[in-house]
Amino acid sequence: EVSYRKMLEVVIKNRITSAVTILISILMFFASFFVASQLSFEFFPALDEGYINIQVELPQGYNLDQSSKMLDKTEKIVSQHKEVKHILTQMGKISDLEQGTNLSLMKIELVSAENRTISTKEMVSKLMAELSSIPNVMFRIAATSSMANGGQAPITFFLQGTDNAKLEVIKQDLFNRIKNIPGIANLNTSSRSGKPEITLIPDRQKLSKAGLTVFDLAMTLRASMEGLTTTKYSDQGEEYDIRIKLNDNSTDSPEKIANLAIVSPNGRYKMSQLADVKFSDGYSRILHRAKTKTIQFSADVATGFALGDITNVIEKEIDNLNLSGGYGVQWSGSAEMLKKAIFDMGFAFILAFLLTYMLLAAILESFTQPLMILSTIPLAMIGVFIALYFTGVNLSVMAMLAIVMLIGIVVNNAILILDYANVLVRKGKSVKEALLEAAPVKLKPILMSTIAIILGMAPMALGIGSAGKEFRQPIGVVSIGGLIASGILTMFVIPAVYELVHREKKVKEVK
Repeated sequence: EVSYRKMLEVVIKNRITSAVTILISILMFFASFFVASQLSFEFFPALDEGYINIQVELPQGYNLDQSSKMLDKTEKIVSQHKEVKHILTQMGKISDLEQGTNLSLMKIELVSAENRTISTKEMVSKLMAELSSIPNVMFRIAATSSMANGGQAPITFFLQGTDNAKLEVIKQDLFNRIKNIPGIANLNTSSRSGKPEITLIPDRQKLSKAGLTVFDLAMTLRASMEGLTTTKYSDQGEEYDIRIKLNDNSTDSPEKIANLAIVSPNGRYKMSQLADVKFSDGYSRILHRAKTKTIQFSADVATGFALGDITNVIEKEIDNLNLSGGYGVQWSGSAEMLKKAIFDMGFAFILAFLLTYMLLAAILESFTQPLMILSTIPLAMIGVFIALYFTGVNLSVMAMLAIVMLIGIVVNNAILILDYANVLVRKGKSVKEALLEAAPVKLKPILMSTIAIILGMAPMALGIGSAGKEFRQPIGVVSIGGLIASGILTMFVIPAVYELVHREKKVKEVK
C-alpha cells in the first residue's frame, strides 16, 4: 500500500501528470489495435472429437465393382494406423447432391483423445500425404465436428448467374485464383464434366429442302445409337423384343455419326449434310438456388490457419473478378455465420455498455462518473489483445462472448475506488486527499478479487481437461488478459481521470 501510494502521488501530483497518465493509456489502447490486426478470426474453435470424413471421387464411368476395389485399397492404408477405431464406407453417395457409382464416403472414428498422441487434424494431414500417391482418385479429407453447419464445409459460397457456359468460365478463373491461397484444403466445386454427349445442330434450311424435319433427324440418330424394336420373339408364352441397331464401332466418333445415312423423299443424305455433329462434355448436374443457376464452391481450413483470414483473401479475389450483369457470389457455411456473429457480438457489446452506463448513472446519480468507470473497458481490451496474441488463441465467438462478459467484471475495481473517494470528498477532504486515501485502502480488496478470478480462470486458459477444452480456453485467456490489464491500469488511470475532471473543492462548515 505504501509503495502504491507513493506512485499514485506522482500520477496525481498535478493536472499535467494526470493528463500524461491518461494520454499514455490512450496511446497504449490504440497501439493494441496493431496487435489486434495480427489476430486470426474463426467461427468456433476446432474441436478434437476424433471424426474424419474421406470423400472419394473416381473418374466418370467407374462402376461399383471398380469403386469397391479402390475403396479396399484405401481402407487398408487407413486401417494401418493404430489411432483408427472404426471405418464406415458408403458407396454411391457423398451427399444428397453428389451421387453416382464413382462416388463414395468413408467415415472414420479415432480412439479417444486421451489414448492417442496426435490430434484429429494431424491425422488428416497424415492421411492426405499417404492417399495422394493413389492415381486417378480425388480424395477430400477433413475432420468433422458436431458444431458443423449442417454438414457444409467451413468455407462455402455460391457463384450464381444466368448462363451455364459463362458460369463455367468464371468458375475456372475463380478456382485458379483461390486454389493456391495458404490455408485452403480440399477446394471443390459442384460443377463436373458429365459423360460425352452428341451435339446435333440442325440446319433448318437444308432440312426443308430435303423434305425432312428436326424430328426425323433426331429419330434417325436415335435408331442408329439405341436401335429400333422391329418385332417380337415368343418362347413358351414369353415375348422378347428384338432390337436392331448399328454396331457400336459405327457410332464411336463424330466423323462416323456425320456419315450416317438418312433417307428422305428427295433422296439420300449424310447426316453432315443436314446438321453439324460434334461430341461435347455435358454437365453431370446443374444446381439452382433461388431459381438461379449456381455453382457451389467448398473448402476446408488447413491446420494452423483461421477461417476469417482465408475468407478475407477469397473476398479480395472475388472483387478482382468485377462480376456484374446478374452474376455474383453468395456466402454460406461457417464463413457466413462468422460474419453474422461479428455483427451480433458488436451489437451485444454496445447494448451491454449502454445498459451498464444507465445502471451506474442511476445508482451514482451522475452522468460523468459512469463514463469514468466505463473507461476501464478500453484498458481491459489492451490485455485481451495481448493475451490472445501471445497465447496463439484465435479470436472466435467464444472469445467475443468473453469480451462482452468483461464489461460487467472490470468496472468493479473503478466502482470501489470512486465510491469511497466520493464518500471522503463529501466528508470535506480534497479530491487529491480523497484519492490518496481511497485507492490504497481499496488496493487489497481489488487485488484479492482479481487474483481469485484469475486463478479460477487459469484451468480454462491452460486448456486443462478433455471434452470441450477448445471452447473454454478462449474464455479463460480473454478473461485473464482483460483482468490483469484493467486491474493494473485502473489503479492509476481512474484516479488520474477523477482528479482531472473534478476541480479542487473544500467544504466549509456552515454554522
